[in-house]
Amino acid sequence: MKKILIVCFAFLLSIPFYGQGIPPREEVNLDEVYSQYNLSGEGVLVVILDRGIDYRHPDFIDENGNTRIAYIYDMLDPTGAGSNPYGIGTIFTQAQIDAALDNNDPPLSTDRYGHGTATTGIAAGNGSGTAGLEFQGVAPKATIISIKITHDPFPAFGSEPGQSGFFDPSYLPVAMQFAEEKIAELGLPAVTLMNIGSIGGPTDGTSNIARAIDDFVTNTGTPFLCGVGDDGGNDNHASGTISSSQTIEIEIQKGETGNVRFDLWYSEDDRFTVSIERPNNTVHGPFTAPNGPNASADQNLGDIQIYHRGANVEFWQATSNRRELMIDISGATGTYKVILEGTQINNGGFHATLNPSTYYNNNKFLTFVTSGYSINDYASSNLVITPGDYVVQNEWIDINGIPRDITGQGEAGELWIGSSSSPTQDGRLGIDFVAPGEVCHAAYADNTYYESFSFNVLQNSNGLYGIQNAVSAAAPLSMGVIALMLEVNPNLTPQQVKNILHDTSRQDANTGTVPNDTWGYGKLDALAAINAAYASLGVSENNSLEATIFPNPSNREFTMVIPNTISKIKVELYNTLGQVLQTTYYESTNSINYSIDGASGLYFLKVMNEETNLQKTIKVIKN
Repeated sequence: MKKILIVCFAFLLSIPFYGQGIPPREEVNLDEVYSQYNLSGEGVLVVILDRGIDYRHPDFIDENGNTRIAYIYDMLDPTGAGSNPYGIGTIFTQAQIDAALDNNDPPLSTDRYGHGTATTGIAAGNGSGTAGLEFQGVAPKATIISIKITHDPFPAFGSEPGQSGFFDPSYLPVAMQFAEEKIAELGLPAVTLMNIGSIGGPTDGTSNIARAIDDFVTNTGTPFLCGVGDDGGNDNHASGTISSSQTIEIEIQKGETGNVRFDLWYSEDDRFTVSIERPNNTVHGPFTAPNGPNASADQNLGDIQIYHRGANVEFWQATSNRRELMIDISGATGTYKVILEGTQINNGGFHATLNPSTYYNNNKFLTFVTSGYSINDYASSNLVITPGDYVVQNEWIDINGIPRDITGQGEAGELWIGSSSSPTQDGRLGIDFVAPGEVCHAAYADNTYYESFSFNVLQNSNGLYGIQNAVSAAAPLSMGVIALMLEVNPNLTPQQVKNILHDTSRQDANTGTVPNDTWGYGKLDALAAINAAYASLGVSENNSLEATIFPNPSNREFTMVIPNTISKIKVELYNTLGQVLQTTYYESTNSINYSIDGASGLYFLKVMNEETNLQKTIKVIKN
């Protein structure tokens, strides 16, 4: 989502989130999770590939003044490229970050835009920028790795200089290699989020990045998230079938200045000639197709660039045996026609996308329009978890006490207009579920582009929190819930996590029958997901052995009653990581007084009749 950030601030009244952010927190039942289970993400690693982080923000510093960040990998900082095994960027360790904080040094790495800081705050900020922790993130004690893989352009503001954009997709596999190695090094249950991606590419799970995501999930055994994208709400997908000797005209309305990219994919077994007609009716072409999978037939027409590539030389290094026709149009606004003639047809089908083409601009297809298919290529990976975004509230009060709201992007309970839609280009469901990203609250750092807009900075936030929206908010909210699930059961596999999120998602009048291509399996329900995570531990209150415990919750002392006297009883106390904390044996009794001396929180007591092997495991809460 290199473009997602631009979207968020092109509409400045529709940005960020309350790590839990009261309406989103209530919407996904996080309040109940915290009150029932006392979870915090402690002992879980969250890895975020985004625009970096301002590590000086209080959200990422613990109660002892130490950073909660294990590593920052700033891939855009060239100073350390010669001293790390990846040959790109600079790696900062926890010790280096702590030293910089202690010495009040100039920042080692920055997020001048603000998106990466906000994302991390949503997933794992501790909310310590305010006394009441009102803006705390979902997993406030999780360990953090931040990988800066891109940054977005913005103009100069205040006394701050502007910034040009940068994105190099070749950095992504390197970022995943770094993440994979650090997950292994730290030895913590982990969840990774790549909070970028926009429409375009093969979107069928076969690009080099989609395959790298699959490899990452397989190699690490940990879940990987990528939001579906912010490309919903416009006619930015066209598809159809061309027969032999047929000529079709795909009309494009270029309603915005700057470049618009047309990206079309079709079978290597087919051949299309290409012409393009300008708004003034000038026609260029026809240009013949490349003559094989390793051939190119590119044309430079000044303000129109045509890149026609065989299946082995297209830009995404996909394995789907499809050709790519990419056309960049940077000329005048107006209606352009891409004219295709089928000269050799065995399949004839094609999919085409436009970028940028979103709900708020005027670039769109006028012919062969097909709804859906707007998810980003990374989200088409076979093993990725893909959340979309829906609306829970559209209002907030800014730092000056002025009420603000968003209009025209969906009402409470509805899908956010910009949330991308399935399916993938190979026909799979591309959305797992949706989370409430409209609007959320998140960490804002000083002197960032985000923070420069006071109407997005929240009331009573000490200037440290503002709004975040779009899929860029829904995805880290979802990540935080997965971190809590892994706190409950660190052994959950990526597929188990995905299955739980599918099975526990809520349906309502807005989602309709699920699964479907806009809502996936429905709306995220954190409490149901956490309950399912506990159930995955094998905990049951209905096993063969009869036993009851009271009071529950208790401050320390519990009484366990078994209806019949048992000669040999074994009682094991477990924490939420499944670790045995103590084992106690009793003889010839049916009543046991039991004490838990550990910290407050959730525990499990397994009671076993050693003669019959009957047992029962009961959840107990120590206040």
